[in-house]
Amino acid sequence: MFIQNIFRLILVGLVITWLFAETAVAFTVSSDFPGGSAELRELNAAEGYLEIAPAYHDQRGWPCWWYFRVDGAQRGQQLTVRITPSTQSFREGRRLGAAWSLPQRAAISTDDVHWQQTEPGEIDRRGGTYTITAPASRFWMAWGPPFLPSHADDLLEAVAADLPAAERFELATTRQGRAVTAIRCGTPGAPHVVWVQARQHAWEAGSSWVGRGFLEWVASDAPEAVRLRAHSEIVFIPIMDVDNVALGAGGKEAVPRDHNRDWAEQPHYPEVAAAQRRIGELAEAGRLRVFLDLHNPGANSKQPFYFGPYKDEPMSAQGRRNYQRFLTLSVATMTEPLAMERAYQYASYIKTAEERGRMSRNWVADHSDDDVVALTLETAWNTPHSTTQGYMHVGRGLAQTVARYLATVEETSEEAGSGK
Repeated sequence: MFIQNIFRLILVGLVITWLFAETAVAFTVSSDFPGGSAELRELNAAEGYLEIAPAYHDQRGWPCWWYFRVDGAQRGQQLTVRITPSTQSFREGRRLGAAWSLPQRAAISTDDVHWQQTEPGEIDRRGGTYTITAPASRFWMAWGPPFLPSHADDLLEAVAADLPAAERFELATTRQGRAVTAIRCGTPGAPHVVWVQARQHAWEAGSSWVGRGFLEWVASDAPEAVRLRAHSEIVFIPIMDVDNVALGAGGKEAVPRDHNRDWAEQPHYPEVAAAQRRIGELAEAGRLRVFLDLHNPGANSKQPFYFGPYKDEPMSAQGRRNYQRFLTLSVATMTEPLAMERAYQYASYIKTAEERGRMSRNWVADHSDDDVVALTLETAWNTPHSTTQGYMHVGRGLAQTVARYLATVEETSEEAGSGK
């Protein structure tokens, strides 16, 4: 009887161990939520291995963005997450290079709200491998910290609550019926207008986080922010390509054009047409002072930089001084954790004047006085500081730069008016 009891205990222990093991590894992967993107290629729960590629969306641009949820993992379980590039042609037989899909550090979250970086992965041309410890039974992983239309709405609602004079408005309704939301704050009718927009390329989620940092500083009690609002009107759009962001598509080089190549006489996207109309009215009234389009660059860029005016772009001496002053202030103000590059870059990869004219920064420069500063800010995404806080810090520095630049514009105007 004693021996039988021992055998029963051993058998029960084996069954419990087997059941626990089965429970511990029976996890699933899904991306059926706003912004989600994952093509599951392999799942080996017993070995704690999963492999995904960015989901492919026909004619929706670069297949580089990925964002998925894991359910049923055991907290503390070691998992191997493999990301492989999409093999689909995104346009006219062209495939996207692997680097665009493979950050050195991925983003991970236990609540889909607060995001941290993983440890560096092993990256090569065939893919990236991230060895992680499951932080909870349910967690999310993404190419970078997501910023969705719901985040945009929450941000604008919070700022409008803090600034009763701020006005939320709908810039346009997208081709798929979604609202492109925006906010106007500062002093209505002020002589200086600053236009800031983010996310013309849906995969560039970091640009919206930079925009959040910009707007929250503008709405703050900092003395410079209070002065900026008193003397200026600020327009901010957190997401331009709302449809592709919601879908989880890349957006860049979409068919027939992506948003940043759509600034033509007859835009394909209603939101681009609406922005052109409003910016044109501001420029015609002589009120537009600064236009900033927020983006993320290639994987090898490690510092934020501006795409500025082309070297042969016709411009007055005052216009060139304005651009140099803005750059100088940016370098002095935006110092850490991602310090601004000290020179403008030029989009030399655009080979034709026709296509250059369809880029937002160039369209604004072509349709406004040449003393208007029109720039594209590219904030590095493949660094240890490319986090929500790192991006927002860049945005705060950008807002401070704008405030300091406009203060110098006012000083110059006052000196000119006094005949000095």
